[in-house]
Amino acid sequence: MLDPLHGYSVKGTYVYLTTPCVPSERGRFDDVLVKEAPLKVSVFVWRLLCNRIPTKDNLLCRRIIPFDDISCIAGCDSFETVDHLLFHCPHFGVVWHHIFQWLDISFIAPASISDHLHQFCHMAGFPRAIHSFLKVIWMATVWVIWK
Repeated sequence: MLDPLHGYSVKGTYVYLTTPCVPSERGRFDDVLVKEAPLKVSVFVWRLLCNRIPTKDNLLCRRIIPFDDISCIAGCDSFETVDHLLFHCPHFGVVWHHIFQWLDISFIAPASISDHLHQFCHMAGFPRAIHSFLKVIWMATVWVIWK
């Protein structure tokens, strides 16, 4: 992620670690606006990043479902959250393993969705032209897992 054109370098890591950085909320939503993706997918991913998807944990917080109906829809007896469905569920989360195999990438998925999107779409060693392609792959994968 440090230098998408030249890959990893010790100097780049030093500059990254010693430069004070103010986190930007704008950058999180820049990855959602991809002209190659349909608008409904972009809106879905934006809702996903804002945690506005009707998972059972969100429905429970809004008192729409009772507490005894919070287990995962796949039947794995885990608490259904967006993170669980997309990354940790043995039925739906395994799709990422296949995507990484297809792209021939060694990858450790972070826990949060926004970090996963940023890390997946801005991998070091790939040219900048590939980043938009990776965004479309990420968005399509999330859309397919959800639907």
